[in-house]
Amino acid sequence: MIGAIFCLSVMEAAAKYLTATQPYETVVWGRYLFHFLLTVPIFLAPTTIRLVRTGRPAMHILRSLFLAGGTLAGIGAISLMPLAEATALVFSAPLLVTLMSPWALGEPVGWRRRSAIAVGFLGVLIILRPGTDFLQWAALLPLLASLCYACYQVSTRLLSFSEHPLTLFFYTSLVGLAVTTPMAFAVWSPPTVGEWLLLLFTGFFGFAGQFLLIKAFQFAEASTVAPFIYVQLPFAGVFGWWLFGDLPVLWVLLGAAVIIGSGLYIWRRETRRAAAPD
Repeated sequence: MIGAIFCLSVMEAAAKYLTATQPYETVVWGRYLFHFLLTVPIFLAPTTIRLVRTGRPAMHILRSLFLAGGTLAGIGAISLMPLAEATALVFSAPLLVTLMSPWALGEPVGWRRRSAIAVGFLGVLIILRPGTDFLQWAALLPLLASLCYACYQVSTRLLSFSEHPLTLFFYTSLVGLAVTTPMAFAVWSPPTVGEWLLLLFTGFFGFAGQFLLIKAFQFAEASTVAPFIYVQLPFAGVFGWWLFGDLPVLWVLLGAAVIIGSGLYIWRRETRRAAAPD
């Protein structure tokens, strides 16, 4: 799981670097293009080609659109904000998943977890600091990404009961590429050789991160690996400082601690729900 988070953090750092010279739509398109090209060989084998077929194409498309929207908003955010700040705000996604669970998944959410959600969004406000110069429209992009990622996670749960993980993997890359191709060519600026290599780099680490994520959930229970997602914040902080000279300010660190603490508490309650309901 840590390997998956590291790969996704490298992908985001490379994407932020590329957005200095290329439109973020082109960067997201390149990420999906090379992700798809790396995915295709997996499905050429006789044992996996059958996994392309699905009885729920509409749900796959909707799920993939949520991820594409989250990726566009997320990379748009890191093109305008420090990595650590954008990452901390995106961490509100697990709070939104829990908030959606009663009506989307039929899962009860007790008062303890509802309280933790409220505290978590207090952490978001600490980072945004309404009424200060920090709260600009760019700061809303990671929140949009968070909402898209939450919807993506909920739809993934719904599909996971009937679909193979590799089927999810295939449609994620296919739909993402289909959505971002016209967007990229609408703002097209021919990449240099170096930029093509960075786009390949971004796609490879996006592919590797998603693949390792699937493997992590195959070899361990979700409740075991889920907390490791928060390792992404120190990765983002290190890459932001090393590559871009960005150091998180105190308010970002404090808000991130509140969001992560709330997320970990919710995870703990969910893993104990069967034995000790809210």
